[in-house]
Amino acid sequence: MVPLRRIHPLLFPVTLFLLVIITRIPFQSNLLYSMDSGHFALALEKYSVPTHQPHPPGYFLYVMLGRVFRFFTNDANVVFVSISIAFSAFAIVALYYLGKEIYGRSTGVLSAAIGLTSPNLWFHGEVALTYAAEAFFSTLIAFLCWRMHSGKRSCLWLSAIAMGVAGGVRQDTPIFLFPLFLYSAKDLPLRKIALSIGLMALTSLFWFLPMLRMTGGWDAYYGAFRELWTYNTGTFTVIGNGWPALRLYSSTLLLFVVYGLGFGVFPLVLALYACIRQGKHRSWDREQSVFFSVWAFPSILFYLLVFIHPANPGYSLIIMPVFYILTALALEFLSSDFQRIWRKNWYPWLAFFLVFLNACWFFLSTSPPSYRGIRQHDRELVAMLDGIRSFPPQETAVFVAKDYVFFSFRHIMYYLPEYRVYLVDRRRASTGEIRITFWGENKETNNADGIDLPEGIDKVAILTDGGDCRHTGDGVESRQRIDHSGLCILSGPVMLLKRMFPGLRFLS
Repeated sequence: MVPLRRIHPLLFPVTLFLLVIITRIPFQSNLLYSMDSGHFALALEKYSVPTHQPHPPGYFLYVMLGRVFRFFTNDANVVFVSISIAFSAFAIVALYYLGKEIYGRSTGVLSAAIGLTSPNLWFHGEVALTYAAEAFFSTLIAFLCWRMHSGKRSCLWLSAIAMGVAGGVRQDTPIFLFPLFLYSAKDLPLRKIALSIGLMALTSLFWFLPMLRMTGGWDAYYGAFRELWTYNTGTFTVIGNGWPALRLYSSTLLLFVVYGLGFGVFPLVLALYACIRQGKHRSWDREQSVFFSVWAFPSILFYLLVFIHPANPGYSLIIMPVFYILTALALEFLSSDFQRIWRKNWYPWLAFFLVFLNACWFFLSTSPPSYRGIRQHDRELVAMLDGIRSFPPQETAVFVAKDYVFFSFRHIMYYLPEYRVYLVDRRRASTGEIRITFWGENKETNNADGIDLPEGIDKVAILTDGGDCRHTGDGVESRQRIDHSGLCILSGPVMLLKRMFPGLRFLS
């Protein structure tokens, strides 16, 4: 047997990287998963933040990286899923190095194994979304910040650059991690901290200025951001909605953490209880505790008080590396307690069963972040697209009744570009403004003050749900239900649309 000290130090990280790739490729989604995925896919054709190709705040480097990957394939889903797989692998390797740096090699290995089989992180390595990338940058920046905090001052500049680059992928990442950056740099000279922030800003300008140029300038960019905030994120804050919003956001965040840890929730909670009961929490390392708190709390506070989408567990991945490491520590703590009682080392068995059970969760669970969830969505999306294909595009306009996240007007625009597609959105802002109408065809989105149907369009196909599916008024010529999605497609003459949505503005 080769002694451990003679094994190349890169062998395990490279093996870990390849293991992530191997376990992701066979289970990836076949179609764009959500409306955001559709935004990104259409941005490959034309980058335009005002028309949500992609949606604000822009995700510039993510889309541009997609254009690089598009040299190898024209399938936008394959492009962005490949990026998710790659970033998942980098995230797990970064998690190994972070756990090893703070607590030692065994903690690093187990943290990586927990992340490798995390149902939530595994799922987001299989779909065309940005959250696997955010998990990587969160872990990488935390690693650099911990090294900086431990006295390796050169990491100040590397972490500043990483923060700037991360902002080009997801703009919220450097905002949420900025307190961690400042905390880790607190013992460095103020002049160096100021210069590092300048370096961070300069790095950000390398992607922000081209993004502004492709968007049409500051006014166009700000207008798009304001429009999204006014009609979406900004309307759901706890300040405006009180206790019901806080209750929804807190339960949502807790559920997303459970999705991230899987069966790891049990040893984490049990170890926490045992530590408190035995009084061992008083001996916790203060620096490590503060570090993890400053890392996680900014995101948690935003999700609790401002916004977290109840259907999007990817939001939690910026903080999940904290929980992966804590769960690894919990297993170590419990195994040491068990060893004192039963005189046997339970650590390998506990680690094996946790990883095995989490893999079973991903493959067998019916929860949204699972392999079954991916396959069910693919089937239902195919059924929806096939239903729309039954109508001739030269005489039919398609209307999507709401911002359906997983069966959106973006899916129709990307996969059925020959149809003219409208998003029905009649929301009115607190200022009295009525939201603009998004519509598109041939993979290009347009904004308008209302609906203007061209000559020749005399029928509509309406993707809708709930009570609208039971609409029995005059004009309904056909009704197609889409498997278990709760959606259906109603079709009929244009008058059907006016009867179902009397508040719509028609320009002609």
